[in-house]
Amino acid sequence: MVADFGLAKLTTDNNTHVSTRVRGTFGYLAPEYASSRKLSEKSDVFSFGVMLLELITGRKPIDLSNNMMEDSLVDWARPLLTKAMEDGNFEDLVDPRLEGKFLHTELACMASCAAASIRHSARKRPKMSQIVRALDGDSSLEDLNEGVKPGQSNGGTEVYDSRAYNADMLKFKKMVMASGEFTATDSPDVDSH
Repeated sequence: MVADFGLAKLTTDNNTHVSTRVRGTFGYLAPEYASSRKLSEKSDVFSFGVMLLELITGRKPIDLSNNMMEDSLVDWARPLLTKAMEDGNFEDLVDPRLEGKFLHTELACMASCAAASIRHSARKRPKMSQIVRALDGDSSLEDLNEGVKPGQSNGGTEVYDSRAYNADMLKFKKMVMASGEFTATDSPDVDSH
């Protein structure tokens, strides 16, 4: 069972859009958090998409061997997801330890859910209930897309583009690293991939 990712938020009040300290979650942070410092239901959807990518690829959300944690699973996987969704070939995306032993239809479903969940634009991400229905096979994968092509958020134009996201995240990472609130023990394990 997967718990609500919002539990990473350390807070004592019941506000839904609060700015609080988030520990050890750089690889899961939604693009809008980098600029607004606010978490929402759609932030959780993004984080769930990252978790799906971890399951699909066997990789960690951040490559900590790189200085300042600049290489994220999302940045690495996004072009591979787009290609795989277009041509149906998941070879470059899927965990090589599976040695090709997976159900193509199940992987395609997980990849579609991941691609929809990690869109830059929070407005274009599906609701978690839509993701659950798709994973259960109770709805069409096209229902996740609602006219948005895989790998895009807004008909080819990003509301919050990856350059702005990367710049904001780098600034946020430097600020947190300088504050001493984030330590190696807060971070995910380093993966050799």
